[in-house]
Amino acid sequence: MNKRHIKTVFTTILSCTVFFSCAGSPSVQQAAGPAEVIEAAPKTYVNGSEREFWNTSTSGGDLIIVGVGGIYLYERESIQKALEDAAKKVSLFTGIRGATVYYEHIGTSFWDYVVADRTKIEYNENYHGYIEQLEYDPDRDIIINERGAFVRVRYKHSDPLHVVYPSSGSETERPEWVTNPPVSIGGFIAGVGYGRPQMYSHGAYAASYETAIANLISRGATSIEGKNLQQQGERYNYDDVRENTITASALISGFYVLQVWVDPKDGGVYSLVIAQSVKGL
Repeated sequence: MNKRHIKTVFTTILSCTVFFSCAGSPSVQQAAGPAEVIEAAPKTYVNGSEREFWNTSTSGGDLIIVGVGGIYLYERESIQKALEDAAKKVSLFTGIRGATVYYEHIGTSFWDYVVADRTKIEYNENYHGYIEQLEYDPDRDIIINERGAFVRVRYKHSDPLHVVYPSSGSETERPEWVTNPPVSIGGFIAGVGYGRPQMYSHGAYAASYETAIANLISRGATSIEGKNLQQQGERYNYDDVRENTITASALISGFYVLQVWVDPKDGGVYSLVIAQSVKGL
């Protein structure tokens, strides 16, 4: 079993999800707000707590989203990237179509063992038009630190979201949902994703919610294929080899990042997410 074969398996299976249509997509326009306001934004925590900044529970109906951007030469550009990430999350809320593949190869020796997985996510990529619809207070809703630029925004949606989930843990203690991930919250499907520390720390945030998406997709219609093979060993002996492939595809609506926690020890990022529905394909 070689890497080329594994790549072929993934490519063949994931090709089942090739199109996703988003009716009523916004026009592609970018608007980051007045430059003089953005440049003057303070670098403080909302209510003095980063933990509260990341709790996007909402009872007022609006989507509350934290966009994440990297650190750039100009502060304005960093905030613009955070707004683009927030707009992408609005797009993810409107609908996601995806597929996951998990592959396992078990040979006869200790070293003959391969595990690999891959996820393909499709959504409306014309999300930049949402930027001009995002609302935020430059005096309270911006954080810029060594991990990146973060902008907390509100987005008014025609189908208001009502979900409240209390904060738990602290900046240094793991929340309960990290150690004991919930399967549902307030009637919504729940999941947890993890993003490993990366060279550019803001990338771990995206990885965490993408992992959470894969977690939700895995709850869709799943097929399991197992094979028992034989490969020639030494001389005339034949060794048994097992291969297992698990695939899942689903349509997700109402995907929403509810809370985020950053491990202070290594910078790994955990995301608690919910979805209104996950339908297997």
